[in-house]
Formats: sequence, C-alpha cells, structure tokens
Amino acid sequence: MKKTLLALGLAAICTTVNAAEIVNTTGLQQGLDLSTQDNNFSYDLNLDQQTPDEMWTFNAAGTGSAVMMFEYAQFANSNTMGIYDLDSGTKLELFSGTAAEGSKVYLNLNGSTFTTVLFDDNFTFLGQNTADFGGSTSFGFYLDTPEGNTFYSQAALNGDHDNDGEADDHLATFQGNGQEYLDSNGDGNYFQFNDDNFILAWEDLKFDSSDKDYSDMVVMVTSFVPVSEPGTIALFGLGLAGLGMARKKQKNA
Repeated sequence: MKKTLLALGLAAICTTVNAAEIVNTTGLQQGLDLSTQDNNFSYDLNLDQQTPDEMWTFNAAGTGSAVMMFEYAQFANSNTMGIYDLDSGTKLELFSGTAAEGSKVYLNLNGSTFTTVLFDDNFTFLGQNTADFGGSTSFGFYLDTPEGNTFYSQAALNGDHDNDGEADDHLATFQGNGQEYLDSNGDGNYFQFNDDNFILAWEDLKFDSSDKDYSDMVVMVTSFVPVSEPGTIALFGLGLAGLGMARKKQKNA
C-alpha cells in the first residue's frame, strides 16, 4: 500500500519536472553567448532548465513583458508566438511573423481581459490587441508555425510523441540566477539576469523531422512566474497523505 501511494506521488511529480531534450545545442548556445556580457552563457542547456514551465501567471506586479532575443530558423519570418487560455484555448498573439529581434511586448490583465502593447525593435509603437480569458489569471505559451502546427508549453497538447509515447516538449526554459548579465534586445545595454526573468527557447518542427536545436524562437519574459499543475499537486498530496495514514496505522498496530 505504502509503495503504491509513494509511486503515485512520485509519478505525479515526474509529469511536471521533465525538461526538453536539446540534441543540437550549437545555435542556442551561440545566440545566448552573444547576448551575454562576457560572451559566455554558463548554463548547461539540458541540465539547468526551469521546471515546471507549462503553466504561467503574473507575479505580484500584475503586468509583464516579453522581448524577442533571436530566431535561428527557416520559419523566422512566419512563426508567431503568444499566450493561450488554459480552459478555452483562446489565443493572444505576442509576436507576429514579421517581428524583428529586439521587438517588445507589454502584457497587462484588467478584469478578464489581457491586453498587449506592441513595439518594434526601434521602440516604435505598433498598436495593441486584447483577448478575454474568462477571468483566468493563468495561461500557457504557444508557437504557431507555417506548416500548420501549434506547439504548446503544455507538452501533452502537442501533436507529436516520442517512441515511448510521451508527448514531445517543444519549449526549453531558463530562469535567471543573478550571475549573468544579458543584452536581451541587442541595444548594447546589459542587465542582470535575475529570478524575475525567464528565457523561452522553442523548437518549431515536429520531432520526426527536427534537429531539436531549440533556437527557432528565443524570447525573454519578465514578471511572469511558472505554476504547477493543480491536479498534479493534488495527486502528489494525496499520495503523501495516504503514506502518512499508512505509517500512522502501522504505529498503532
């Protein structure tokens, strides 16, 4: 009984801590090195990923921003990225296919409406867009490609799977640790990459035809925080609670 409950809890945690497998690290490493003040982004691209990274919300500030760092991809002029409502799937675009490196978006939530304010790489105002997420303050990130594929931060929603049947994770995420200084928009100014900053690195091809380099769209987001799947937390809690009850019964026996 105890082994079953513990296994259930551990299995629940494993569903949230899986990291993306970056097979070809050359392009992503090069792009991140060039963005770093000392030209040396010191993270291990496979071992130092942020998990979980499937569901997100704002931090206490209630607003966030995103900047396009670089795109090393055939579809660089076509890929689009944004956020989606976890319940309805409603999307709100952050970066269009024409967005250049250095483009910036501010995202704000007012009531049930998300609003984006868009600027190009010269910080020229481009307009704003809105979407109603039904009052939800949590969201995921998505990437749309010209091949008709949509890849989600929630890997289970992706349409391709590994040979073992697990959903493929097209997003690799890195959280700042205060040790790096980055120029995220290419203007020559460096800032401390701290725990309020996350780098989102996307793979834009299905895995059966992909080099898995995760350099196809790389974006820095600020003032967003990842959250765990509620169902997973509950499941793991149930496992721990059951384990505790089993121990209590054993002591009373």
